[in-house]
Amino acid sequence: MSEISAQVSIYPLRQPDLSPTIRMALETFKKYSLDITPGPMSTLLIGAQSEIFNALQETFTQASQAGEVVMITTFSNACPVHEKQEETNAITYQPIGYVENEFDETAQTDVIKARESRLVIDEQFTAGLKGLENRERILVLFDFHKSRGYELLQHPRGDKSQPQRGVFALHSPYRPNSIGATEVELLKIEGNVLHVRGLDAINRTPILDIKPL
Repeated sequence: MSEISAQVSIYPLRQPDLSPTIRMALETFKKYSLDITPGPMSTLLIGAQSEIFNALQETFTQASQAGEVVMITTFSNACPVHEKQEETNAITYQPIGYVENEFDETAQTDVIKARESRLVIDEQFTAGLKGLENRERILVLFDFHKSRGYELLQHPRGDKSQPQRGVFALHSPYRPNSIGATEVELLKIEGNVLHVRGLDAINRTPILDIKPL
């Protein structure tokens, strides 16, 4: 049977520590006859189709037993390349946490920004929040995890009555790299949870970074 490749990202949700689930996934992958290339944000698997699908099924089943989880997988049968990830032009990131709010689907930006959101940071990064308690505003970088594809020219907010602009002149989630950045008001910090207002990211959005302003 010909080989295929699978790029796998797994996001445990509403869990204080993401690491155990990710470690479990890697140990599960190693039980199968696969070439495994871990990365900061995803893992590349190369092997027989049956091996990959069996490994993914077992991984998702085990991860689900620990709580809510999102697993995103991209498959390819187009000549998988046995190259180390660091030798390619790809750049990968490890989420440091996730957004928690009442918006499970995209809503009007102004409506989302008016409500409070919580940035739930993986407990292993909690020490990195020291010093932010004195800040009134911070910059949140996140991944538009539900966005697919992009166009270089787009109507602002999809409003076709407005002339098109270049994607880099817009806050559109449909971009060559699905990275969002929003300046927010920091209301308070409780342990590894930051309470903010002004964030235009929906529930369960992976957080990539936080920067002071």
